[in-house]
Amino acid sequence: MKAPMEIEQNADKLTISLPENRHSKSSSVDKWRTKQLVALAEVFKELLTPECIAMYVESLADLSDDQIRLSVGRAVRELEWFPKPSKLRELAGADGSATSQDAETRAAWDTVARFCSKYVSNDVHGNYGPEYGWYDTFPKLADRILDSVRRSGGWKTYKCATDEDFPFLQRRFFEEFRAWTAVEHVDPSKLLTEMPMLRLVAKSMDMPKSELQPAPMAPKIEVKRVQEAPTPEQMRDRAAVQKQALVDWKSRQQRKRSEGGA
Repeated sequence: MKAPMEIEQNADKLTISLPENRHSKSSSVDKWRTKQLVALAEVFKELLTPECIAMYVESLADLSDDQIRLSVGRAVRELEWFPKPSKLRELAGADGSATSQDAETRAAWDTVARFCSKYVSNDVHGNYGPEYGWYDTFPKLADRILDSVRRSGGWKTYKCATDEDFPFLQRRFFEEFRAWTAVEHVDPSKLLTEMPMLRLVAKSMDMPKSELQPAPMAPKIEVKRVQEAPTPEQMRDRAAVQKQALVDWKSRQQRKRSEGGA
């Protein structure tokens, strides 16, 4: 960001002489408003031409200096882009309905801040809420405030917020509070789709637990067969077979030797 002296020099260069028939605004007032717009543009790193500055000054001519100061201050705190004249007028409260809505939002924020400071505490498990505070009874907040707190972080976020967290937490609360009416008008049935196999799941839930659980499988045991002792007849047969096999082997060996000698 540029130094204040450099901003003032740029404002001097960009000061535009407005039409003669505007008797209610002097050149010094126009110069002051030009400086406010140039400083605001510096914050958002926006390049403004003299013609653009003249258009802004002309569009905001009916606003008081306090309204200009309010709109510029709110733009720095609440916006992420350089505002158009219509947005500056809205921030200044030029629109009666917008002013009323903004006043309601800020009143709700003040209510949350006081309520959180006095009633909200925590238990040993780290749960935060008014039910864990020192007071057995506490005021009931409106559903719009409670929903806005929940959607912007919950009571723990508010109770543990630091000075650095304050502007971001306030902005999130403002956004949720202003959007609450539109959110409440959304039909929840449009956000849900039919789950497949829903009937099968429901049917299985009605079945007895004994039918749902698989039957236990018996462990498979491998049984080894024990050989029985051979009978005398079987032993004689085996001996005869072995004896005959021995005779045949000797006969083959004798034949091989005789053939080799020949």
